[in-house]
Amino acid sequence: MAEYRFNIPRFATFYLGLSIGLPVLIYLIRQYLGFDLSSGGISLIPIMLTTLNEGARFVRATGRRPENREAWKMAGLFALFGVMLSMLLAAVVLVVAPAMLGDLSSLGFGFVAAMVAVMAIVYILVSRVFFALGARSEVKRLP
Repeated sequence: MAEYRFNIPRFATFYLGLSIGLPVLIYLIRQYLGFDLSSGGISLIPIMLTTLNEGARFVRATGRRPENREAWKMAGLFALFGVMLSMLLAAVVLVVAPAMLGDLSSLGFGFVAAMVAVMAIVYILVSRVFFALGARSEVKRLP
């Protein structure tokens, strides 16, 4: 079997597409249907779906589930890129439309750094779980 290779452009495109598309979809649903689906958990959906996809791609490339050590390594890598892409997106929003970030722009550096650290830990855990789930579901689909 082939070897799984982490594809940064694919990951970034999938992650950023979800990070931008999901809030737009939620906004449109609220405007036109009157349902407000926004919550704090929405911010985890891009990393969940992206790592789920990567887990399935791992199995398609290798024909096996990732070992525990491999899964943790990939979760760390996914979390690193997810946090970096989120910070990049926040920086763009801060420049283009600072009002969208609300009070976050007035917080101190220490608080923002602590939030990023917590976000990284949560992303590692979520990435680990959903990478394994994506791999497990793909293994079940294999003949």
